[in-house]
Amino acid sequence: MNKKAILAKSISYYQQLGINKEIAVWENGMRSTGGRGTYEWWYFDAEYSDGTKVVVIFYTKNGFDVRGLANPTASLEITFPNGKRISKHISEGRGQKIRASKEQCDVKIAQSSIKYSEGNYLIHFIDGDVEYTCTMKPKLPMWRPGTGHWYYGENQEYYFAWIVPQPSADISATLKVEGETFELNGNGYHDHNWGNTHMRKLMNHWYWCRANIGPYTIIACDIITEKKYDYTRLPVMMLAKDGIILDDNEEKTVIKRLSTEYHPITKKFIDNNLTFIHQVDNGTNFQIEFKREHDILAFNMLDRTGISPMKNSIVKAMGINPTYIRCIGEVKLTVEENGKKEVFEKEGLWEQMFFGSNKDAIIEN
Repeated sequence: MNKKAILAKSISYYQQLGINKEIAVWENGMRSTGGRGTYEWWYFDAEYSDGTKVVVIFYTKNGFDVRGLANPTASLEITFPNGKRISKHISEGRGQKIRASKEQCDVKIAQSSIKYSEGNYLIHFIDGDVEYTCTMKPKLPMWRPGTGHWYYGENQEYYFAWIVPQPSADISATLKVEGETFELNGNGYHDHNWGNTHMRKLMNHWYWCRANIGPYTIIACDIITEKKYDYTRLPVMMLAKDGIILDDNEEKTVIKRLSTEYHPITKKFIDNNLTFIHQVDNGTNFQIEFKREHDILAFNMLDRTGISPMKNSIVKAMGINPTYIRCIGEVKLTVEENGKKEVFEKEGLWEQMFFGSNKDAIIEN
């Protein structure tokens, strides 16, 4: 029996959700109850001109936890140009409901906060001898694919939701670490996810890619559903140029995966060449290639939870073995427009996420 998995794009879904095609500020406020049967997080990343990279995430729960109690947590990960990494994690404790507004992005966890203010986003993370203060000024309008909701199941009872309030932003920050102060400037990104069932029950794996290359900003994803949803491919494509979104109709996108091998750490396949081909119209064609050179991160997520080896083995035997790879390599954009061809190349980052134990997947186009 076919089980549906769709991106909601018709007018009836907009009406059902009480939203319009243009995103309202309140959509980046808290969208879940924050309690059992939900998850939600706000994600921010930054790549600074000196090579420093920073990721901040605010969660209503303890990470991906869906069944558990409310537990406001936040994390900060810093990667310095010399490869040194600092990770911080703060929590208000199980049973504590997150302090967050439904009117706009305004979230507080312990002494840390994220806040929408006059079109910008202000991030403040403090824990011990690390303090990060950041202002993000958008270069593109808020965006989501369709309604931003993917529905799963015969009665569309499950959903995964995603909006991108800042597809690209100019950022300035002050970072204080162990008595040293760094003034930073660069480019950043912010998105927001929520849902009502664990993602591993819906999705087999995904590739999530984005790039700022030449005058273009690109967000491209290849999402493959779980077996019970027929390994359906749910692509995402957003193309923008000079602050204007050009096209985001994923139905025009063809994805090719090449140079596939098994990863030595995750033991699952990794495609070393991902190519997204997007035909805007008869006169305009985009081809975006992501060529993996090496990994910044590659790990089995269960190995980082601190559970005992015996419980780890039991959970993996149940088919739960999430893995994560953050790749780095060459991004090549070829734009053909009215008979003219332009090629842009730049180093970029993208990720692969597996949710289960499978090593392979049959991908239905």
